[in-house]
Amino acid sequence: MNLNGFWELVESTDPAASAAERADALVERLAQLPLDEVLEFQLRLDEVRAPLDTMATLEIAALVLRGRVSDDGLWYFHAWLIGLGRAAHELAVHDPDALADHPAFRRLAALPYREWTDADFPDWEDVDYCAERAWEAQTGEEEGLEEALLALDHDSPVNAEPEGPNWTRAEVAARLPRLTALFADAA
Repeated sequence: MNLNGFWELVESTDPAASAAERADALVERLAQLPLDEVLEFQLRLDEVRAPLDTMATLEIAALVLRGRVSDDGLWYFHAWLIGLGRAAHELAVHDPDALADHPAFRRLAALPYREWTDADFPDWEDVDYCAERAWEAQTGEEEGLEEALLALDHDSPVNAEPEGPNWTRAEVAARLPRLTALFADAA
């Protein structure tokens, strides 16, 4: 599975569906593919997640989550960005401040944090388990995907570890001015 195939699968899920429903749809599709494609899906997920592990993404998550971003929260935020599709991912990697125009970001900025339901939180933890679930559905092996990945000398990351110095509030405002303005009045 190449990157185009990966993005086609991710974008084939209904963005209006819940995170769990989207993951279930992905598992169904993956379970119908050959095992090497299931393995490749996990490799591509890790591949597209890697360039999101930056201080810029951490600061975007902090803005969106009103400063309430944990290590797990950042990891799941990466997955949510991937779930927004290839175009949003490209912006997050190459022009993160342009995400201020994305409808999902505008919706969250307009929605008071204290009114968020579980469905509003920008995370998609379930995508992390799609390939594993599809592998197990086909083989009955609970650890089979992990073993296949390790046989390729690939150890899938399990948390975010952005590199570089923390940004000051002034640096966030200078590097992400539109997102900072968008979330300035959000509470």
